[in-house]
Amino acid sequence: MSSTTWFVTGASKGMGRHITDAALAAGHRVVATSRSPERLTDEVGSSDRFLAVPMALTDETEVAAAVHRAEEHFGGIDVLVNNAGYSVLGAVEEFSDAEVRANFDVNVLGLLSVIRAALPGMRRRRRGHILNLASISADVTGPSTGVYSATKAAVLMLTEALAEEISPLGLRATAVCPGGVRTDFLDSSSSRRPERTVDGYDSVRRVLDGLDRLNHRQGGDPALVARALLTLVEQPDPPTRLYLGSDALGAIRHQTARVRAEADRWAELTTSTDG
Repeated sequence: MSSTTWFVTGASKGMGRHITDAALAAGHRVVATSRSPERLTDEVGSSDRFLAVPMALTDETEVAAAVHRAEEHFGGIDVLVNNAGYSVLGAVEEFSDAEVRANFDVNVLGLLSVIRAALPGMRRRRRGHILNLASISADVTGPSTGVYSATKAAVLMLTEALAEEISPLGLRATAVCPGGVRTDFLDSSSSRRPERTVDGYDSVRRVLDGLDRLNHRQGGDPALVARALLTLVEQPDPPTRLYLGSDALGAIRHQTARVRAEADRWAELTTSTDG
C-alpha cells in the first residue's frame, strides 16, 4: 500500500494509540488528536510523518482547526479514524439527562463534527475512507450497556447511510465493530458509571461485577485490531460493517438468528396492519 495520511482521534491511549503506532510503522503519515499533543509527541517521537494536534470533540471550532491543519500540513486526509469516545455503564433509569447527553455529545455529535469537517477535502480529492469505531454493542446490548449501545447504534446507522451517500463520490465508510479488546476501555479513564444507583437492578450489578473482572483480560489484541484496520483500507470493496474478534462474530450471528426467529414468530401480527 502506498503511503497515505491518517487522521486519528483520541490517539493518546487505547486503540487510538495502537492505530497511530501501526500506521506509522507501516510508513504512513499520521495526524493524531489529543488533549495533550505535546506529551503525545514526546511519547511517539519526533518525525516528519507525525503531527499531534489539540482537539476537543465537543468544540466544532477546534475540530475544524485540527482538520484544516492536517490538510495544510500533509495535503489531505486519506483515512479518517473516528476512535475517540467513552462508555457509560449502568441501568438506564440511573443516568441523568446530563450524563446521557454528554455521552452522545462525544460518541455521536463529536464524530459527526469530524466527518463534516473532513468531507469537503475528501470530496474535492475524490479520495478517502472513513472508519468509525462502533462496537458489537451497537447490535447486541443488555443490562448496563443501554445508553452506550444507543450511541454506538447511532454510529453504526450513520455510517451505513454515509457509505451509500459518498460511494458515488469515490469515498468509503466503514463501521468497525470490535468485541472485547485489551485496552483501557473499562478503566475509569475511559468508562463512567452513573452518579446515582437505583435499588433492584441486580442483573445490572452482576454484569458490572463481571466487566470489572474481565478488564484487561478481553480476548481481543489491540495491536491485531490496528493491523486489521490497515488491511481493511487496502481492500478495493470494503464492507460497511466490519466485526472484529471471535466474540463479536459469535454475538452478531446469535443476534441475527434471534431477531429473525422473533420476526417470524410474530409475522401474523406484523402483517395484520397491511391495508
